[in-house]
Amino acid sequence: MDKGFRYYFQHPWSRLIVAYLVIFFNFLIFAEDPVSHSQTEANVIVVGNCFSFVTNKYPGGEGWRFLKVLLWLLAILTGLIAGKFLFHRRLFGQLLRLKMFREDHGSWMTMFFSTILFLFIFSHIYNLCVLMAGTMRAYIITDYMGIRNESFMKVAAVGTWMGDFVTAWMVRGSIKAL
Repeated sequence: MDKGFRYYFQHPWSRLIVAYLVIFFNFLIFAEDPVSHSQTEANVIVVGNCFSFVTNKYPGGEGWRFLKVLLWLLAILTGLIAGKFLFHRRLFGQLLRLKMFREDHGSWMTMFFSTILFLFIFSHIYNLCVLMAGTMRAYIITDYMGIRNESFMKVAAVGTWMGDFVTAWMVRGSIKAL
């Protein structure tokens, strides 16, 4: 191979350096981002609805609690089944014929994202039930998560750092000569 830009760009050392620089810059962003030190309530579009639907804003009555738990359990089950059979096999595998989704490749990712989609949809179904009740507007699910930005950013940063370290170790493992 000619030792041009592409050679040095694909060199094992440059790939490893880039992987560790990503980890460093993610630490730097977390340390300098004012949102990660904010005491305001965290709100994230779609994911905030799903989090709030499953973890908080439970009404006082047993029937309403049962309805909420039933709806989010149905949403998770529907998301897993639709993700595996409808999106992964039918849409991506048979209709679009994407090679990256052949057999069971990519099914967990598809199931995860479809579960988030169905939790979001079912949270709006729950909101419709709450609105029809009339006196329970305090229990409407929104993108506000019920936790502070400081706590949410710590969880997000730890998840990002774990993913970065796994990526760096995968790059390190793919390099035979080091």
